[in-house]
Amino acid sequence: MDKLKAHEQPASFLSLFFFISLFYIATVGIFFDPDMFFSVVVFRLCCNMSSDDDERNMMIITLFNKGLKQKEISCALNSYGHKISERHLRRVLKLLGLKRRCPQRPFTEIHKAVESEMKQWSPEQGIRAMVKRVRDVRGVRPCYRDDVANIMRYMDASGLQRRSPGKKKIPRRNYISRGPNDTRHIDGNDKLKFFGMWIHLGIDGFSRKVLWLKVGTSNRKQNFVARYFFEAVQEQGGCPQMIRGDRGKENLVVGQMQMAFHMRDLGNQAWRCFRMGTSVHNQRAECFNSILKRTWIKKWLTTFEAMMESGILELDNPVHINCLQYSHLPLLQRDLKTEQTVWNTHDIRKQRNAPGPFGKPDLLFTSPPPGYGNVLHIVDPDLLDYAKQLICEREEPSLVANQEFRDMCQNILENSQFPCTPDGCLAA
Repeated sequence: MDKLKAHEQPASFLSLFFFISLFYIATVGIFFDPDMFFSVVVFRLCCNMSSDDDERNMMIITLFNKGLKQKEISCALNSYGHKISERHLRRVLKLLGLKRRCPQRPFTEIHKAVESEMKQWSPEQGIRAMVKRVRDVRGVRPCYRDDVANIMRYMDASGLQRRSPGKKKIPRRNYISRGPNDTRHIDGNDKLKFFGMWIHLGIDGFSRKVLWLKVGTSNRKQNFVARYFFEAVQEQGGCPQMIRGDRGKENLVVGQMQMAFHMRDLGNQAWRCFRMGTSVHNQRAECFNSILKRTWIKKWLTTFEAMMESGILELDNPVHINCLQYSHLPLLQRDLKTEQTVWNTHDIRKQRNAPGPFGKPDLLFTSPPPGYGNVLHIVDPDLLDYAKQLICEREEPSLVANQEFRDMCQNILENSQFPCTPDGCLAA
């Protein structure tokens, strides 16, 4: 009998070991790692711990292999109901054989893992991201930052230099233009659209001269924008080589006019004279819009918001919006005209890494520096006569509501003590 019991004891131990392995695989549901599993089994047999402790230890191993620090592991265990102090956690880690520092590291596996990751590596990711890929994703442990850094110094030397502190800059491309009227940027400004006022501008890409800066009851009507462009063509005697705008429907008539002006010279290639794209490529107009927002638009926004807070203005009342347009559109147009004049006569200062040109926009537009020339495209008179059919009347963008409403507002102002003109309002 004693011999039989002696033979039964190893069998019982093996069955216990097999039962525990099946229990962990079926219930815990973690990725089966033989080294991890063996450490937990040995730790349980040595300490004779309960199933709750086994679950906690498996969580400790999983969190440790994910790269969490001891304090983070303790907080994560506490959130799952396994309260453990950092001091006791260090003892458990020592019994489980989990440690960060190890003099013997798999340098060959680390090198192969880094070499494999570099084949599909993003040029903007550095050493820290590579360490996490090698250690946490590929499971090569122990893996230290210095080991990965030494390998990447000769495998990605140019990338490390580009990402070093002080040299990681956003790449800036130079704006290239042959001279005035080479490229014209057009764009709308909708910051005051809730108050019924819409701004539209056109700016020369070379000199940064603002050619028109208008405010009206809309900047989405095609004939309104076409009117602004037509007046600039009439004033200068021609059109630019190319116009840059966004994909809004308000630019369709401008595009038709621009291509018609170049059709006789370019033929089927006239479509190249009008380019549509996103706002990030319309940088001249967007830059001026940002400056305008910080100055005059902010001033009028503050004024209109104060009117709303005092109960004078209600945005959901169309009569209030029409009255606001009638009274304030001339004032806004006067301010925008002043801003256009000031901008066109200000000095564009020299910048260290910018190619230029520098100076006053008015002077750069009329007298470009040596090496540049005015590339204005002369428009035939018959084409101008045809373009008049596509545009609106001169005063139409600033007309409010209907004629009856405007006559009533004029009669009210004339019979009151309030001024009827922008100059009178500013004087008051």
